[in-house]
Amino acid sequence: MSFEYFSRTAFPKGGRIFTEGDAGHHAYIVESGMVEIFREIDGRKTVLGTIAAGGIFGEMALIDRSSRVASAAALETTELIVIPDLVFQEKLAAADPFLRGLLRVLVRNVRSLVTTHRPGDEV
Repeated sequence: MSFEYFSRTAFPKGGRIFTEGDAGHHAYIVESGMVEIFREIDGRKTVLGTIAAGGIFGEMALIDRSSRVASAAALETTELIVIPDLVFQEKLAAADPFLRGLLRVLVRNVRSLVTTHRPGDEV
């Protein structure tokens, strides 16, 4: 897929891209910079991971049509390619039904792990 026709958006260091609980209207590809994915647990920030250039994030909310399970912020000046929900849904609808089902199961499993386990819990 060529990304030349997708819009881009930039975030300064520390800029919030989305917040846990938000509705998902876009997925993102990191064109440059670095994004941190985190949750607030018991009033403390818990980092779930980082996304570097070439990585995608925000897709879970588009796959299962649920709210964001975590927050995302730029760790440094970051430029993102914005994948609109409509485009994402068109691509998902064109995928093999088995793969669509598999993606939904994987997202459900990740959501379960992220929302029910705390740091230090055995998985």
